[in-house]
Amino acid sequence: MKKTVLLILICLMASVLRAQEADTHIASLVNNEEWFALAEDLPLYSDSMQTDYLRLIAEAMLQARTNRTEEAVAALTQLLSEHQAELGTQTALNFALLRLQLIGKQGHYAEAADGIQRIINQLESSGVTETQALRTLQKHYAVLRNYAPLSVSRPNHDIAVPFRLIEPQVTKREEWMRGGKKAYKGNLMTVPVLVHGKEYPFIFDTGAGATFLFEKTAREMGLTILPDTVTVNGSQKGLRAWIDSLQIGEITCRNLVAYVGLSDAIDTLMTGVDAILGMDIIAAFPETQLHMDKQQLVFPAQPTPMPQDTKPNLLIDGSLLLRAKKDSVPLTFHLDTGCSTAELYSAYYHKFAVETGNTAQKDTISTLSYGQIHNMEVLLLPSASFMVGDQPVSMEEVYLYPSSGEYLHQHDGRMGMDFLRQFNSITINLKDMYLKIDSPQ
Repeated sequence: MKKTVLLILICLMASVLRAQEADTHIASLVNNEEWFALAEDLPLYSDSMQTDYLRLIAEAMLQARTNRTEEAVAALTQLLSEHQAELGTQTALNFALLRLQLIGKQGHYAEAADGIQRIINQLESSGVTETQALRTLQKHYAVLRNYAPLSVSRPNHDIAVPFRLIEPQVTKREEWMRGGKKAYKGNLMTVPVLVHGKEYPFIFDTGAGATFLFEKTAREMGLTILPDTVTVNGSQKGLRAWIDSLQIGEITCRNLVAYVGLSDAIDTLMTGVDAILGMDIIAAFPETQLHMDKQQLVFPAQPTPMPQDTKPNLLIDGSLLLRAKKDSVPLTFHLDTGCSTAELYSAYYHKFAVETGNTAQKDTISTLSYGQIHNMEVLLLPSASFMVGDQPVSMEEVYLYPSSGEYLHQHDGRMGMDFLRQFNSITINLKDMYLKIDSPQ
């Protein structure tokens, strides 16, 4: 009997230790925003966790990044209704705001606006006066109060849409190139989009969180310009427009809010392109196939089941993120079809400093984005290689930023069209969150 009791106690202690280890590990991944690691480890640790509210936090944060907004809202609703005391006032407020932003993302604008207004009222009644950021967010949704959510309709068969590869033609090139020896080249992918009976070339851009229009294009389309100003690309002022419907092949997207760039910030941008199709629409497609050899986008009627040899390697965190590996070291790239080339950032440099230091050459380049020009000291790598799933990838002449500026993210780099054009077929599956690349060209 004593031996039995001792064994039970040992098992209970081991169980407690496993639960503590699971909670500590998952909490660390959430706090450090290691979303890919969380996606891999949460299913393994979930049953061993002893803190219910931590499990709900992890599930909500992961669901918000795996294109499952409805499930994320449900997890946050349960978290806030059952665990406010454990969370504390400030943390509960942060999760309440995240929940309302996800509700706004679903197109329930009035609910989001009213919820944020209630939070503002509660804060101000308790003596908090610094609520301007919340008021701006509240207005963001209040302006849309009477508009319907985004909807997508399509026939029940595979839809093929042609795309074009164009070389960007930038305005005032000689002026903004003065600080750099070279400018990025490469190609961008545009798709024909029909708005109010007229066709426009839209860049198909997984690196853009939302659809974007040039001001002249928005006004030519006769769109409703919303009565507010917004921030575009982190610092530039812009507008928003309401698109009642647009068509991509046989797909109709209704009730879309697009960001509009002001003319003075567009003077440094490219010509020959009218708009950018962003992740607000792309994420509504369960799967998009890029057939580079045929220059076609295919939207299948049914998403492709994830192959047995493939693991989830995509997340949505504003833009689309891709998990890769180099020498068993995990890498996180922006998967950016709106970037004409490919580039590596300081995080990559620090992981492989010896290798890059032995092969790289110093250079100076000029790049531009909406309203911004960057002349930077960079390293030119003769080649860069890594693995995406079981597929080896090798690229020649890749620029690396050894010290990232404020506009560069903390990830390892950006994989754009130079990366994608190496393959005949690319599957972007946002149902099961995986990228599959096949048949190198």
